[in-house]
Amino acid sequence: MTEETFFALRPTQPFFIFDTENYRQEIYLKNGISHFYTFTTSTEKEHRIVPDGCIDIIFEYNPLRPGHMHSYVAGTPLEYHIDSRLFHNEIFGVRFMPGNHPKMLNITMKELIEHRYNTEDILNGDKSWLALMAGATEFEQRIKIFTEYHSKFENTQPKAYGRQELLSAVKQMIYNANGNIKIQELQEKTGYTERYINKVFIDEMGFSPKIFCKIIQFQKTLEILNNDCNENMSETAMNLGYYDQSQFIRDFKKYCGTTPFKYKKMQEELNSRTPIVPADL
Repeated sequence: MTEETFFALRPTQPFFIFDTENYRQEIYLKNGISHFYTFTTSTEKEHRIVPDGCIDIIFEYNPLRPGHMHSYVAGTPLEYHIDSRLFHNEIFGVRFMPGNHPKMLNITMKELIEHRYNTEDILNGDKSWLALMAGATEFEQRIKIFTEYHSKFENTQPKAYGRQELLSAVKQMIYNANGNIKIQELQEKTGYTERYINKVFIDEMGFSPKIFCKIIQFQKTLEILNNDCNENMSETAMNLGYYDQSQFIRDFKKYCGTTPFKYKKMQEELNSRTPIVPADL
């Protein structure tokens, strides 16, 4: 199993779209990368973050200081929260697939949860490409520079085995089930005990497979609401494996800070106002 076949689900930070201007994205789905995105903000403001199970590398450009860039790596939150760090610049971001740990970083996913680090401080290998990123002014140019470096680095890494192979297999099963799978079933499919699966997952990821299931389930809900605004909420809850609509609404609000009904309305307003623009590569 390769990382690029691991996830078809495109994890999203919806408020990056709702709360910013000029949002664009390019779906990649290779070498552990989900997609690239860019946006601008006209005023300084806090931004809302939802759990996505992902690592993002974010490059922040100041249009008043050409060639000046600040980059940091951010891990996934485990609940909805408002980040007090202010965006007031042009942003270019790389979102990795849920559960994917890029080998270019010498830090664990566990250490990254709900934290951010300066990219340069946690990079493996050559760092000269960051200067190229600082000088890049176009979305497509930034994608090209990043993918060239990242691909070279990823292609030199050994294949997963042992604990890493088990972890990869468990994440694949969780994804295939859209998060709707019990740990006992993972035990039956892998031949490893529930206790050992939990230990490996927590040691490597920093949270349990049950939490990862919940995050994937939530992200699948966002995908449905983003792409089918006519979807019946009761049917959505049932299809995603929730016990009832009340549990569905409760979990969604925990992860998104609002109800699915209100989110659906926000999405409808966004679609009528300004659709997401893909990159023309």
